[in-house]
Amino acid sequence: MSLNFALIAPYLSMFASGLAVTLEVTACSLALAFAVGFLVAVLKVLPCRPLRLLLDFYTSIFRGVPLIVLLFLAYFATPQLTGYKISMFAAGVLTLGLNGSATVSETLRGGIEGVDRGQSDAAYSLGMRYTQVMVSIIIPQALRSVVPALVNEVITVLKSSSLVAVIGLMDLMRAAQSIQAITYRAFEPFFIAAIIYYIIVMGLTWLGSRWEKLVKP
Repeated sequence: MSLNFALIAPYLSMFASGLAVTLEVTACSLALAFAVGFLVAVLKVLPCRPLRLLLDFYTSIFRGVPLIVLLFLAYFATPQLTGYKISMFAAGVLTLGLNGSATVSETLRGGIEGVDRGQSDAAYSLGMRYTQVMVSIIIPQALRSVVPALVNEVITVLKSSSLVAVIGLMDLMRAAQSIQAITYRAFEPFFIAAIIYYIIVMGLTWLGSRWEKLVKP
């Protein structure tokens, strides 16, 4: 076994650039996932069956189709259908964000429906409106109960962001592939990429555990 990490040293800046892209894609995707997921979750608990069925179909698409297929559809098929060439970054964020929104919406919906119905009934008896009950009573309690699942989704989106490398976006994974092509060394660049991902995920896990302790009643 022959390892020589010194050969990778001149290309550390590529890892840094790739990491910046990975974090940017992840942050934008999470913003989209939580915004859309929150909206879908709130709409799903409304007493409107046609809307519920439509939103169930929406989430089923992202549950039933592999993420890489959705990514290819977003990047390669969009120009064919619309005549608009979507950027690699936009395709990655759109795919990861909407895919994450399906999971976030189901997680939040479960948390909302898990809140004791007696609390909302008591609030209505005091004259509170539906919006007030959701904002002041239901949603805060739901968020506390789903913290671990939401943290897991953040980690999942981060790790899934490595898929954008297959469409050519120069993220951390693509940087490792490029260094492999330059140096003809596979273990060293991919090992460094793995270590970087591991450190970030462990950091997010620690922050998630701290957050969970803070929001516990």
